[in-house]
Amino acid sequence: MNLIKSIDIFCAVVDNFGDIGVCWRLSRQLSLDHHITVRLFVDDMESAKAIMPDDRSGVEVIHWVKDIDYHQAADMVIEAFACPLPDNVIAAMVAKKSVWIDLEYISAEDWVAGCHAIPSKHPSTGLTKTLFFPGFDAQTGGIIRENGLISRRNAFLNDENAHNLWRKAHFIPEIDQKYIDISLFCYKTAPLDQLIEHLGGADKPIRLFRPVRTPQNTPQKVGSVEIIEIPFLSQVDYDYLLWTCDFNFVRGEDSFVRAQLAGKPFIWNIYVQEEAAHLVKLHAFLEKIRPFYDEASFERLANLHDLWNEEGQILTKHSWDVCGLSLQSLAGLKSGAQNWSDYLCNQIDLSTQLLTFANTQITKK
Repeated sequence: MNLIKSIDIFCAVVDNFGDIGVCWRLSRQLSLDHHITVRLFVDDMESAKAIMPDDRSGVEVIHWVKDIDYHQAADMVIEAFACPLPDNVIAAMVAKKSVWIDLEYISAEDWVAGCHAIPSKHPSTGLTKTLFFPGFDAQTGGIIRENGLISRRNAFLNDENAHNLWRKAHFIPEIDQKYIDISLFCYKTAPLDQLIEHLGGADKPIRLFRPVRTPQNTPQKVGSVEIIEIPFLSQVDYDYLLWTCDFNFVRGEDSFVRAQLAGKPFIWNIYVQEEAAHLVKLHAFLEKIRPFYDEASFERLANLHDLWNEEGQILTKHSWDVCGLSLQSLAGLKSGAQNWSDYLCNQIDLSTQLLTFANTQITKK
């Protein structure tokens, strides 16, 4: 029996779409799949609206402003990525005896399992706050994976007409076997010019689909690479973009996880951290997925990740060439990506784990 009837999620937007992407997707799943009353408090409504559909799926989205009026706390309160909660919010949580969760960033690093679900007492109120780490195995909190996602993905992948209908509605050209189709979502620091030069050496011409706020109407052509800007997509439609492409470049956390569930080859543009901590995180993830790829495909994938991230800005054109993208290399990368996706789908998802944990905490009270 689910004892959690209401959840408040607080989100401070840091990198435009990563934080709000995770929070909105989690809010939506908790509302639709678990029938829970969800309020999402977000400090940057512009970023939130960019990825939310008009139908808010029963989630109440509230602008989180200074001195926000907050009297009645939810059964569970989630502070996303350690965003500090106002004193009046904490006071309401104490009165309600809310389950307090600090939802952290996802990581494949070994230390995460030892820190997951660790409680701590608030120094002045005594209310318990618990660290909750999303992750890729049973020792962590899992990833967001809503009910029916994979069956919906598989039905779409097996229906070329569905691809083309979706593409037409989003100003994307129809499937054409003459091309390799790639989606591109990256930070400004990524070595885009080097990538485009590298893609020009593929054994098929490339169409690069890039969601932007204000797309240009005319595609850009660089050698055999055609860059097509498309309107920014809601989260639901972004999944379809990942599914309809042969290869995906993603960034941050939300699109990173969705690319894994897409079962398509992808490269992750990780958010830069001080002292190159992001590269440690990147390589921990690559080691996690290594067993799911054949050796040659994994080495190509790992090298492309290094090139696309911080290290790639100082390497040479030759370094890109040895990671050449071809139909043969795509086949190996796709097989590994599907193996990894299948593995993830056998894990318990994040929202289910959150609710199971919270119910346990309420029972103890």
